[in-house]
Amino acid sequence: MTEADGNITVTSVSDEKTIPRDQVLQGNCAICIHHSPVIYDELAAELVEEPKNVDRHESIRKIEAMSPDDRWRFFDDLLSSCTRCYACRNACPLCYCPTCFVDESRPQWVGKGMDPVDIRAYHFLRAFHCAGRCTDCGACEAACPIGIPVRLLTQKLEKDCFDQFKWTAGLSPDQRPALDTHTPNDPNDFIK
Repeated sequence: MTEADGNITVTSVSDEKTIPRDQVLQGNCAICIHHSPVIYDELAAELVEEPKNVDRHESIRKIEAMSPDDRWRFFDDLLSSCTRCYACRNACPLCYCPTCFVDESRPQWVGKGMDPVDIRAYHFLRAFHCAGRCTDCGACEAACPIGIPVRLLTQKLEKDCFDQFKWTAGLSPDQRPALDTHTPNDPNDFIK
């Protein structure tokens, strides 16, 4: 396999195939702005030049532009095929709680059935639980056997953390996550 000029060429014993790189990249890799590790002990390869002019939130802005009713229908449709197999949770490096809220019975945060309300509640609560910590690694979406683009939920919260707090997860081991801090002079502008 070789990579050059925006193409990937795969060579076997009997054939050679060239594919445009952007057709085989995972969605999170296509919009990644940190191609080299930000924090590392040892670097196994050369640093890679960071991309310029990457629009990380184009898909989120399209959703934000929808009316509330259209947005509700969008997420209803998006999550309607979810079987609650929890592959997204199990693959996520941030889901390490000893007892997940979906497994909790006292109090029961989310019903155990396939009611659409419980499915939405599960996905929304999981996304909020990861807010300010998610680096958009894409493990949740890659693990989904149905192919639900669950990253749309965490990307929205990632965008909000950046817009409101200038916070990007994974850039500093010393900085607390955006939703893990409080300042007494917080203006609470979101209430207006």
